[in-house]
Amino acid sequence: MFADLRKELLMEKDNQTYTALWLLFKTGNKEAFSKLYQFHIKSLIAYGAKLCDDEELLKDNIQDLFIELWNSRENLADVDCVKFYLFKALRYKLIRSEKVRQSQYIFSKNFSESANTYNTFEQSVESEMIEKELLDSQISSLQKAIKSLTKRQQEAIQLRFYQGFTNDQIAELMGMNYQSVSNLMYTALCRIKKNLKPPVYTSALATVFHLFF
Repeated sequence: MFADLRKELLMEKDNQTYTALWLLFKTGNKEAFSKLYQFHIKSLIAYGAKLCDDEELLKDNIQDLFIELWNSRENLADVDCVKFYLFKALRYKLIRSEKVRQSQYIFSKNFSESANTYNTFEQSVESEMIEKELLDSQISSLQKAIKSLTKRQQEAIQLRFYQGFTNDQIAELMGMNYQSVSNLMYTALCRIKKNLKPPVYTSALATVFHLFF
């Protein structure tokens, strides 16, 4: 309980920092713009890798996104959550991309390898759910369980546990209503729970699943 409260407070503090940087960036402050990029680039790559299997295409879209932001900075609106705004903008750009449309919204085939490449497991769904209590073999079992999910289930899990978005925000990002997201999350967690062997189902996992069952 206290860990969750501390996490919420830290996220709120981060969001306040990002909002302040956003306001400075809109005035043409290059240092603020650079910090926004540095703070969000890893999470944008991690999320984008779940939507696009073309690494170069993903990098190009992220680069284009920040170029467009800088060029249109004077006309940008104030935002309540910078991270959410960037994720939504990147998702829109990737969906519009011809290669992504042709690949029919394929997720990365190298889920673990891609995540490790960009060092994003620090905030991964595995570390969020198991809280560092599982051994490497148990982590592998959890990864396999996640891979068994549908593409949309993986995206919802990634947004919720990797990035800490609320179900309301996930609904807006994925173009769904709140109840549909809740149902999607519920079925995804059910499937993960079903595919995990008893030794992997630790107290940490039990705590997470208790929130949804």
